[in-house]
Amino acid sequence: MKNNMLHTNYILIITTAILFIMLPLPSLALSNGYARIVSNVRGLQDYDLHWNDRFPPGSTIKIYAEADGINHKREVAVDYVFIIKDPNGYVIDTASYSNTYHDYRDDDFITYSRDVPESWVDGVYTAEIDIFDLLNDSLMDNYYQQVASAYLNGSSAPDVPVMSRGDVLNDPQQHINFTLTFYIDRYASKYPVDRFRVENIMLDRTSVAPGEPVTVSANITNTFYDAGSTNLSLLLDNTLISTTEFDVGAYSSVNAVFTVTSNITGNHLVEIIPTGKNTVGFNLSAFFNVSAGKKVEMPTAITLSDLVVDHLNVAPNEPVTISVTAENKGKEGTQGVLLYINDILVERRDVHLNFSETQDIKFNVTEAEQGAYRVTIGNTSLNKIFFVTAINATQTVTAVPEIEKKPGLKPVIGLSAIVVFIVILRLYLKKKLK
Repeated sequence: MKNNMLHTNYILIITTAILFIMLPLPSLALSNGYARIVSNVRGLQDYDLHWNDRFPPGSTIKIYAEADGINHKREVAVDYVFIIKDPNGYVIDTASYSNTYHDYRDDDFITYSRDVPESWVDGVYTAEIDIFDLLNDSLMDNYYQQVASAYLNGSSAPDVPVMSRGDVLNDPQQHINFTLTFYIDRYASKYPVDRFRVENIMLDRTSVAPGEPVTVSANITNTFYDAGSTNLSLLLDNTLISTTEFDVGAYSSVNAVFTVTSNITGNHLVEIIPTGKNTVGFNLSAFFNVSAGKKVEMPTAITLSDLVVDHLNVAPNEPVTISVTAENKGKEGTQGVLLYINDILVERRDVHLNFSETQDIKFNVTEAEQGAYRVTIGNTSLNKIFFVTAINATQTVTAVPEIEKKPGLKPVIGLSAIVVFIVILRLYLKKKLK
């Protein structure tokens, strides 16, 4: 009997060890989690971010929530809780989801979805998301021992020992929470519906010889808080020439540049077509002419703007920085930028710019004499003024002597009258007493 019990225990130990060897390395705890406001979800870590987090009544809010590191010895049990609060902090919607499965996946996700009712007022809303990992390795160790024992004893296998949310609420290794904000805005449907805006096609020349290249450019603006990319296609006379992907940083702009040529004389239509997701375009077509005769080119056209003088008042010999912005709206070329102080040319700076390129030009000047100095940029109406003034390091304060105050005339007359009255009164009383 004793040998049979030992044999059974050995089998139990060996079976449990084999089960552990077959398992992958266990997750120690809920390692990470996050949520994003999205417009579409295709699967785990495969979603499209919503471009501005603003929703009018009648639209649908979607929140993607992900939990990582939640596999415990081939078992997963995760709860997601969503609490939505209005601008006053009142709870207006709740939702909970439970995911359980038996495999080796270590990451899990859920999508909260809600149609915005007309009763929701405009303002900033808060989504509080809680993720609960309802298993741990200790539970699963005990569970697999029970499974092996049940198998050896011929009894029914136990259920997976899933904990309640209350069991793990205060355990940071098994419960995480975070907050997202979004906007209810009944005018949101009037905003641009897309994240990327492509605008203002420009050609570096509008008349060229056969085969001569034309540079085509447009501005791409990312209106979103995350960096991203979009595709633009170049068409010549309704024929696709090329498609290019452009990366654009958060809240940034880039210049999309293409080159096109034609050997056919006559007018040609060039277009930039936004072909990426969440992209809208404005004013993206233009014409150029191919002529077999004399080549006609758009000249270099560098314009100057935004004159800035960094100080209004300075001490003698204190440097002043003067800057002006140069932009080339013509073909590639060089142009001189002339700086005048009080109508005297003090510096010339040659700037070389490609088509549609901009550059800030800076000058440093010092003036020794006190006075007013007028800054002018040659061949423009740009002008500013600064002043050179002496600044005393210390100031001498002269003490004002105190002036002894003399009694006024009115108090003296009053005192004299009182004395005379007292003398008369004493004489009168003296006679009376006799």
